[in-house]
Amino acid sequence: GAFTGAVRNKKGKFELADRGTILLDEIGDLALDLQAKLLRIIQDQQVEPIGSEEKKEINVRLIAATNVDLWQKVSDGQFREDLYYRLNVIPIVVPALNVRKDDIPLLVNNFLIRQATGRSITVSKRLMDYLMAYSWPGNIRELENLVERMVVLRHSDILTPDDLPKDFGQGQGQGHGLGQGSNLSESIISEPGSLDFHEAEKLLIVNALKNSGWNRTRAARSINVSRHILIYRMKKYGIVPPE
Repeated sequence: GAFTGAVRNKKGKFELADRGTILLDEIGDLALDLQAKLLRIIQDQQVEPIGSEEKKEINVRLIAATNVDLWQKVSDGQFREDLYYRLNVIPIVVPALNVRKDDIPLLVNNFLIRQATGRSITVSKRLMDYLMAYSWPGNIRELENLVERMVVLRHSDILTPDDLPKDFGQGQGQGHGLGQGSNLSESIISEPGSLDFHEAEKLLIVNALKNSGWNRTRAARSINVSRHILIYRMKKYGIVPPE
């Protein structure tokens, strides 16, 4: 009777997960009022079902996932600092796809197996060069969607750059494509296959730095990587600002 239609008791997610694990996906989007409730659950290890006058003890392992910078949200007042520290006991950082591009051929092959439904579909070297040079602002989901689209609309069982959508690689604001306003055929790989991955990555970083006036924070944001990763890559490639 707690609300209209509440004619029987029903366990909530935390109660169902008792002595097990619960995944809180996209935790960075949680509203502030719900953050307070979640913090109280973690601290008290108890839940109070709607309409009940009794609290129930729970023992739950929490896994929280996010694709945003939670500490930045804390600084902006959009995420509770006390909840941040409660959740950040054992952080596991999964790098963005654009900083672990060696995984791209493996992921593409996996997605082809899923989408090909028994057919043997392969990717040409020229197409793989394009995929390796792209910055993947949408991470693995974007790669998976692209592979599915190419498989459905393919001209043959060997995928080539001709199977790419016409808008692929074109900048759509900060963090997209191969740098702001860039295109796969411009600046990064003027001739398909003419640069290897490391050369393309270095050129991508240099272009981002130039476009941002050598401001590393803006440059990192424009290619959708964290600032410390950008600085690491600058050291790796010996990239230094002009005098």
